[in-house]
Amino acid sequence: MTCEGGAISDGGQEVNMENMSMEETVAESPYCTSLEPVSRNRYKELVKRYVGRDPFLMKMSEFSVELEDLPTVEAVDITNYLVLQTSYYTRQQMKAYKSLEAYNFFVSGWVHNLGTKRLQDDHRLVFAGVNHSQRSGETPLKTWIIAKEDGEVIAAHCNCMAGLSESCSHVGAVLFSIEVGVKMRDTASCTTEQCKWLMPSHVKKVR
Repeated sequence: MTCEGGAISDGGQEVNMENMSMEETVAESPYCTSLEPVSRNRYKELVKRYVGRDPFLMKMSEFSVELEDLPTVEAVDITNYLVLQTSYYTRQQMKAYKSLEAYNFFVSGWVHNLGTKRLQDDHRLVFAGVNHSQRSGETPLKTWIIAKEDGEVIAAHCNCMAGLSESCSHVGAVLFSIEVGVKMRDTASCTTEQCKWLMPSHVKKVR
């Protein structure tokens, strides 16, 4: 039954049709709204398809710090994403990965508060803070990555300027962190306490 003010009656409850839309809207972060139209639409579709909420609006309390929840990212997955998928690095650069800025960020301990959130269809959302390259006193950058449970990287974003291309040194640093975290997790001697996020102090033990 139609009621006054454009509302309809549904079993005695009024539903305002003016406040309803055919498609549920998702709150946008300042990062999302700053994107140019094409990139912004792609970002929104990505968030809607895999997460349902803008990761930049999530709280760290929503993420697990257990290594067992990390996607199984391996070196080949990092290369596929940074070289083949986004062309951020060349194949030759990846062969000398230890000289990359991304790897240096990781071993320098600039990646912190790394957490994982399980998504639908065996996907994982990994979120982390990464220090600025030359301005360690500033608020850390925020970086997130969506990957399949088996380690295939779907997409990534960072709120630095270079992150607009869905890849940057901060994204690479987080990927290296995940890779080493997975190696820690899979180490036979890994105890419950060791399986917490303890990088980068254990880097030399697993690489």
